[in-house]
Amino acid sequence: MARGKNRRMPGDRMPRGRPANQKKPRWLTSVHWLIFASGWIAAALVGVLELPAKIVSFSENFSPAKEATLNAAIDYQKYVGRFSSDPNAWVGRNLISDGTHPPDDGDIQLEIEYLGQGEYRGEIRSAYMAKHALAPWSRVMIDGKVGLTGTFRGVVWDIVNGRRVSYALFRLSPEDKANGSLRLTPTSANNIFPGEVVLWPTDFKMSGGERGQCFDDLLHEVVARPPNKENAKKVDRQSDP
Repeated sequence: MARGKNRRMPGDRMPRGRPANQKKPRWLTSVHWLIFASGWIAAALVGVLELPAKIVSFSENFSPAKEATLNAAIDYQKYVGRFSSDPNAWVGRNLISDGTHPPDDGDIQLEIEYLGQGEYRGEIRSAYMAKHALAPWSRVMIDGKVGLTGTFRGVVWDIVNGRRVSYALFRLSPEDKANGSLRLTPTSANNIFPGEVVLWPTDFKMSGGERGQCFDDLLHEVVARPPNKENAKKVDRQSDP
């Protein structure tokens, strides 16, 4: 019959090649998994080896990025430069200049520079301070800091008898963004400011300051004060033969 032509007799050989339903050897499957796992392990090891470099790179780039973000957030430049309480010293009134810098006649004068990280330092000259504060000089130092709120909080200080002495606390805030003016508000009892003051950006030269009148009066009083009787008696005893 025709159907018997395709039958395999018991003595016939198996055809070459592996039957389709024959399973792969276990060792071959293990080799495939080993190759896959070794590739993953190698990638993980490379990542671990690169991790210290990535950490160093992140730490090096984090501070500059943070600084740039803070600078942009607080608009730090609005508090940098020279400022005067004299409206006539406003830089907008003196667009035509011969390059000279006239002396500043403002009662309150500031010169501020930016240190970074929201921190400032500078100098202040106060005519009111020269008349009312017990300070040797009317031009002293200031420190300030600006947070994310954009408000400048400062302290007026000087070195007296080898130590730092704080004279007043104050706050700076924008008065008019169009002309760059600032409003100075005292935040503690003091003899530095007569009250709130509007300050104008200027390129006038900051004055050198004056001697403190109260300080000089006290100094003259101490110098002119006669020695007490106890010291006078000691001097007389030492001078006796």
